[in-house]
Amino acid sequence: MVNLNIFFSFFENAALLLALVYLYSLFPSHQRQSHLFAWQFSMGVLIGIFGVIIMMNPFAFQEGLLFDTRSVLLCLSGLFFGFIPTIIASACMALYRYNLGGSGALVGILMLFCSGFMGAIWRHYRKDHLDQISKRAFYLFGVVVHLVLLSSLLLLPLNQAIDSLLQVSLPILIIFPLLTMVIGHLLAKIVFRERDMQVKLQEDFLFKNQFDIGNIGISITSKAKYWLKVNPYLCQMFGYTESELKARTWVELTYPDDLNKDLLLYDKMVKGDIDEYEMDKRFVAKDGSIIYTHITITCRRNVENNGFLVIAGFLDITKQKKAEQALLQSKEQLDLVLDSSELGVWDWDVDSQAMKINRYSADILCCSVAELNQTPKIWVDAIHPQDKFRFLRSIIDVRRGRCTSQRIEYQLINLMGETRWILQTGKVVDIDDRGRPLRVCGTLSDITDIKQVEESLNVAASVYQNSSEAMSVFTSDGTIVDSNPAFSLITGFHRDEIQGQNLRVFQSELQPKRFYDQLDKQLNQLGRWQGEVWMRRKNGENYLILLTINSISQTKTQSARYVALFSDITEKKQTEELIWRQANYDALTGLPNRRMLLEFLTKEVLHSDRQHNHFALMFLDLDYFKEINDTLGHDMGDILLLETAERLKSSVRETDVVARLGGDEFTIVLTNLDDNHGVERVASQILKRLAEPYILGQQTAYISGSIGITLFPDDATTTEALLKNADQAMYSAKTHGRNRFNYFTPAMQNDAQKRMLLVQELKNAILQQQFELYYQPIVELGSEDIVKVEALIRWNHPTMGFVSPADFIPIAEETGMIIEIGNWVFSQAVAQSAKWKQRFNVDIQISINKSPIQFRDDTTDVSDWLSQMAEQHVDAKNICIEITEGLLLEKEQNVEAKLLAYREAGLEVSLDDFGTGYSSLSYLRKFNIDYLKIDKSFVNNLTPDSNDLSLCEAIIVMAHKLGMKVIAEGIETEQQRNLLEFAGCDYGQGYLFSHALCSEEFENKYMQQYVAPMRLNELVSG
Repeated sequence: MVNLNIFFSFFENAALLLALVYLYSLFPSHQRQSHLFAWQFSMGVLIGIFGVIIMMNPFAFQEGLLFDTRSVLLCLSGLFFGFIPTIIASACMALYRYNLGGSGALVGILMLFCSGFMGAIWRHYRKDHLDQISKRAFYLFGVVVHLVLLSSLLLLPLNQAIDSLLQVSLPILIIFPLLTMVIGHLLAKIVFRERDMQVKLQEDFLFKNQFDIGNIGISITSKAKYWLKVNPYLCQMFGYTESELKARTWVELTYPDDLNKDLLLYDKMVKGDIDEYEMDKRFVAKDGSIIYTHITITCRRNVENNGFLVIAGFLDITKQKKAEQALLQSKEQLDLVLDSSELGVWDWDVDSQAMKINRYSADILCCSVAELNQTPKIWVDAIHPQDKFRFLRSIIDVRRGRCTSQRIEYQLINLMGETRWILQTGKVVDIDDRGRPLRVCGTLSDITDIKQVEESLNVAASVYQNSSEAMSVFTSDGTIVDSNPAFSLITGFHRDEIQGQNLRVFQSELQPKRFYDQLDKQLNQLGRWQGEVWMRRKNGENYLILLTINSISQTKTQSARYVALFSDITEKKQTEELIWRQANYDALTGLPNRRMLLEFLTKEVLHSDRQHNHFALMFLDLDYFKEINDTLGHDMGDILLLETAERLKSSVRETDVVARLGGDEFTIVLTNLDDNHGVERVASQILKRLAEPYILGQQTAYISGSIGITLFPDDATTTEALLKNADQAMYSAKTHGRNRFNYFTPAMQNDAQKRMLLVQELKNAILQQQFELYYQPIVELGSEDIVKVEALIRWNHPTMGFVSPADFIPIAEETGMIIEIGNWVFSQAVAQSAKWKQRFNVDIQISINKSPIQFRDDTTDVSDWLSQMAEQHVDAKNICIEITEGLLLEKEQNVEAKLLAYREAGLEVSLDDFGTGYSSLSYLRKFNIDYLKIDKSFVNNLTPDSNDLSLCEAIIVMAHKLGMKVIAEGIETEQQRNLLEFAGCDYGQGYLFSHALCSEEFENKYMQQYVAPMRLNELVSG
């Protein structure tokens, strides 16, 4: 029967073995390697001590026969710790067993060394793979060791051995192999745990090092194709941040043409058909560029939880791919150029006499490529007889090594009988060991056209040198390159003197400087010019030439050239001009005469009729001129006529015409009229100038004039009718008292009377305060807030109703009444600003239009306006002065002084109707304009693709660059508003937001929103 005490005793031994394993796990692994012998000795002693302890609790089957687990301890010691520790431990336990004595002492000692030896033997074969021993192997090892140990009991007396085997064999074979398996597995884990951890740390360190700072892109991807982790290099490669890449699948970034192939291989890997693959693949970067990569894909599977991760390495081969593509494209282009260009290419194998010639060479000879390559001799046979010897000699020189290159021109008679000039070049590209040529390559060019041009140039050079016309060649910057003898004859400069000089040496003071700018502009645009020019000879004499300039095409090696041809026409021109002036100008005054006037009127009628323009014809007769002639004489009369001519010319524009018909009769033609008010101003100015005194020798004379005015096409459409109408209107003016002007038609007379009536009514309106200010909001486009308004004057006449400002403002400016009206508008605006501040506690800037007449007026001082604002406690920023572009061009010091005074006082200045006048950017900077108002003519037709939008955008960018804000007038649609806001416009004004409102309507619509907050603040502060 099996004694159960055996099992309990062996289990106690097992506990001691486990304690040994625990102590071993506490022993630092780095000390084992650094103090190997001390560790082996210490380990042997420790195992020996535990073995002795185990042997102190044996199962005593008979006196002298002791059984315990020391065999398990020693066989595993030999397996894991090696020969030295095991020998030391075996020796310790053998001494102890020897001291215990008994009949089984020797057998017990033998079993000690035998179990340790068997473990050491197995270690010899499995030393490098101890961590890979399975539990089953440990178990079988325990069975074998203890079978051997049990067989050693046969060394005892037979009866004792049999009894011992019957008692202990079963417990030993049951417990000891299991114990060997458990203890061995634990030791394997402990011994190799730190090594595995170190390997894992090394692998992690290497992976992280390569992942973060490597020069390849690395990603970890899920089965769903999402990037779980990407390294910085991959982010840099694709232009995305890490978070952006993680939010996308690699499918989204794959170039479409490469997706199917990648998905096919990926699906195979998911199914388990393959574990890795690599391919060249394109991706689309964030900026849209194509990234070429070579990717290596491998997967890691976890069978237990069906996990699947994909690790990919991305090598950027974009530069390599583009270089390959460029090389391929370059080769294709070279092949295409050689096949399609006008250049023959030949390749001659000297030894075999084989020749390869391209298509263009065959085209020159008018044969096929195959025929020419098979029989190169037909090319030599086609060479002109007088050039053939020279050609063959150049070939022989190359073949015999006398020279390494060839360049020869010769004539070739092709198979169609045409003679062509050929330029042939060649070079030796391969030689043998003795320096003899093996291969020669070269080109063929058809230079027939060049030869013809050379011949033409020779003829042209002969004409150039012998021509009676002056010729010169100069560069685009005016530097003279060459000239012919006729040029030197006319200018007085020798060829060597002016070569390399600039054309400025010929400039005459009689020629306006702006002419040369116009000449350069036309030459750059058209490449040619013809006309008359004043020049100066070497001796300083001025002369007139008829000049023709043509450009010579610019080449890669030579800048643009110009050829000038001219002749001296000074005398001819002087004669023609004298005859023409005598026929067309008045001999006394130098004004155009009747003949020239009629010619001018005929042209003006045709031109104005086509352009739908208006012009006015004035017929002027001097009052009391006959008395001057009779009393002072005709000489004084002529002086008076000369002075009158000067006064008339100074009263009109340069584009207008003043003519003398004869005697004391003059005519004035005012062209390009917009309205009739300008005619009246000129007529009034003429009458005023004529009324000024004339100093005639020792006498002072006074005269006046009577003017008749007729309009085209209102009154007549022919020259004769216009002259007749003007003459009749002039006599009507004389009839009505002289020193006046009269219109031809009754309708025009009615207008004049109406205007006079309006002047009177305007005076009454000022006295009776018939004006009223209306306010149109100016909206901040970004916030929709109303921060500005424009004050607009309205005239509510008692009988005529509302009179348009367009009707009365010009009259007010002409009569000077605009000064009183402007002062009234300013006072009203300041009072309104103070009222809004008091009632609503809000600052809204009011823009006031100020006429140029007000700036010129000396009676109104800037300090008057500023004192009014101070009395009303109105901040300077609440008033904005609106001026027109023309005011900036005023040269009067009073205008500039007032503008700068307003700026210094803190009032802002707005430039109205910007873009319709003649603004100068220097004046914008000089006067520090705060706002530019885009004229509504640009806004009316504003569409996304219109030129007006481009102009608006340009104005806005320019204004912002100069530190100004922009207001757009006349906004009537949402599209106009949106386009302007998108273009960066700051403010908008127009019917889309609101019409001009009286103060009460404006307050009800826009100001009431401030009442409740203001009252709430008052209650809180109270």
